[in-house]
Amino acid sequence: MLKYLKDNGCIQVERLLILKGKELGLVDQEIYILLLIYVLKDVHVKMISPSLLVQYSSLSHKELDHVLSSLLKKKFIFNRNGTIQLNRLVERLLESKQEEVPEVNLLDEFEKQFARALSPMEMDILKEWKEQGYSDERILLALKEAVKSQILNFRYIEGILNNWAKNGVKQRYVEQEPEPRKVAVSHYKWWEDE
Repeated sequence: MLKYLKDNGCIQVERLLILKGKELGLVDQEIYILLLIYVLKDVHVKMISPSLLVQYSSLSHKELDHVLSSLLKKKFIFNRNGTIQLNRLVERLLESKQEEVPEVNLLDEFEKQFARALSPMEMDILKEWKEQGYSDERILLALKEAVKSQILNFRYIEGILNNWAKNGVKQRYVEQEPEPRKVAVSHYKWWEDE
């Protein structure tokens, strides 16, 4: 059915790829190369090779190799007998994500929790954490841990991140509320004591 729809012009793969590329985890260069491969297939070019793709793009051989290896890892393309083939591109573009995860802005979340605008130095610290390879999710989990401990301090959050990295903690379950303490109630009537 998809082939019928695509062949009759009902599905515009180029538009879908441009509009949904980011959602599929693609960067602009990967989208461009996929578009290039799709167009070359559409005009019936039989042998699509990296050397042919370099002719139609402004990427160097090294950059193209990097993009192609990334697309191979993401399973958008595969190599068959020396020619590059698309791997279920139309089907992947038409699939809808079952669970939409709202994208949380790291800066906004920190400003919300700190109840103030962040200083340039604090923004640089956030940038450093990202450069060190910490994901947004991990940084937000460390922030939640600090909020639970009622210590809103960048050094404390950095300590949490470093501690997790040192101990190999992959995920922290801070969403679970601690059980409330049970206080033993005394039935002693102190007001009657004389």
